[in-house]
Amino acid sequence: MTPSDPKTSTATPPAARKSGVNSAANAAFVYAGGNYSTAQHKLMGRMSASENFLKGFARHGGVDRFYCYAMRQQDLEDFTRRVQEIAGSDKPVTAVPPLDLAVVGEPGCLYRPGPNIGYFAWQRRVADQRRFSICGVTHTTAEHVVMDGIAEAVAGPTQAWDALVCTSTQVRTMVERLVDQWSHYLSRRFGGKDVRAPFKLPIIPLGVDCEGFAPTPERQRDGQALRQKLGIGPEDVVVLFVGRLTHVEKANPLPMYLALEAAARRTKKKLHLLQAGWYASPEIEKIFVDSAQRIMPSVRYHHVDAREPEYRWSAWYAGDIFTSLSDNIQETFGLTPIEAQAAGLPVVVSDWDGYRDTVIDGEVGFAAPTFMPPPGTGADLGLRYAISVDSYGRYCMTTAQSISVDVEFCARSYLKLIEDPALRKRMGAAGLANARSKFDWQVVIGAYQDLWQELAELRRSAPESVTPEAGRPPHPLRDDPFSLFASYPTGFVDGDTVATAAAGGNRQHLAELRTIPLANLMPGLLLPEPELVKLLELVAKSPSSVETLLAAAPGPRRNQTRRSLGWLAKIGLVRFTKPSA
Repeated sequence: MTPSDPKTSTATPPAARKSGVNSAANAAFVYAGGNYSTAQHKLMGRMSASENFLKGFARHGGVDRFYCYAMRQQDLEDFTRRVQEIAGSDKPVTAVPPLDLAVVGEPGCLYRPGPNIGYFAWQRRVADQRRFSICGVTHTTAEHVVMDGIAEAVAGPTQAWDALVCTSTQVRTMVERLVDQWSHYLSRRFGGKDVRAPFKLPIIPLGVDCEGFAPTPERQRDGQALRQKLGIGPEDVVVLFVGRLTHVEKANPLPMYLALEAAARRTKKKLHLLQAGWYASPEIEKIFVDSAQRIMPSVRYHHVDAREPEYRWSAWYAGDIFTSLSDNIQETFGLTPIEAQAAGLPVVVSDWDGYRDTVIDGEVGFAAPTFMPPPGTGADLGLRYAISVDSYGRYCMTTAQSISVDVEFCARSYLKLIEDPALRKRMGAAGLANARSKFDWQVVIGAYQDLWQELAELRRSAPESVTPEAGRPPHPLRDDPFSLFASYPTGFVDGDTVATAAAGGNRQHLAELRTIPLANLMPGLLLPEPELVKLLELVAKSPSSVETLLAAAPGPRRNQTRRSLGWLAKIGLVRFTKPSA
């Protein structure tokens, strides 16, 4: 959950950054609006992270123009509106044509808000592999499609000047294992030596707009108004959870319910749990509500849909303590504990994955120990997902079933914060300072720009891997179809093949056939109309070898000329023959 107002914070001069080797380092953004938007019903954490990365870059990047790789015009327009809303309408946006990535050489880096950097490495290989770097980022890494994307980055033509940013130490360890296992398999399969993937795996966390979360008097009044609406007394204590509500792919609420009930029985204060989020399904909502009533009768349960503007921000300031006991491999980083710190709340979280990097136990809150079965004891779970016996959600859920969070530790932690307002205040202030110093977008964007500058230096000096070869396609599995299927036809529109005008092979007949959809499939890939007419007239004047016709065409047009001749023959205006032996 992140600020929707692009002007919630003001730009700070680059000199104030914690880091900043090159504050103006730039990148072209691979942009599809749905991947950068929280204004949708099915909201995922990666969408929030991407949306706010773009806002943070527009605000703190200090660049003189923006670059956008978009497949659709509406996405390019949306990108332009978003960045200019923040950086000013005087900052131009340059479009990167999907079929020509040469423009990316200007900023020097292509940023993709996901891990599959290999996809674009293949596209870059068509021209110049040193022209620009590619930078991706891990979000969820447990899905097969993501793992396969990382595998493609290993096997594909990624370079030393590319990077896959890992958002936490724990995620990098996971990615390194995946890369090592795949690299080792490839070396054994093809009799080579073990090699590491060439791309870098730096650790840069996700960020938040700390000023957008700051607990101002106005925001605190909004929080008090929500408390009153929910019937929460001024002396009552509210434990807040924010995010998607599902035990399948997020956090099982059972340890939280058990620990809160234990804490409620040990205190005289009235305790509330406020779940500010959205249920993944009506069935899951029933499971959550029924379980809360059975397991924690001493705690009053509330829910607000945090996708709604009315609750999106007020929930943060209605809480006294933030909690998130993640126990699921779907989680890789976890923004909400940082957002809670930026809102000045003490936190009680599980010591799990990205939370381990962002929550300082005993300083900004408490991190409860987590335990899971040892390596080598879940091969059957991996197989069930691999052969589609289990869906991704069931894979996450069955794995999480054996992952525990220390319930008694959580209960004691909740109790300490419930009973001690001064401790809540002290830890909340420490969390606020932690968020501002390490996770504000100003700091995170600076870290990315330092990385992009480092990658630029490597492009100039590091050896190139898998240089393209003449006569071989840039992507071995995406060959030129006329090469790949060369065994199919009788002959080729080339060399001594003779083109002869068929009966009716004239301009008028061509114009008539243009109106028939079957004859006019993809005109943009053929010669322009005037050149097409000229080609037909040359053939109509006298039979000509394809070689002769190509000699009259400009070099860049020769492949189009061949294709256009083939099309003229397809629609019956030209015939091909081979000279007799």
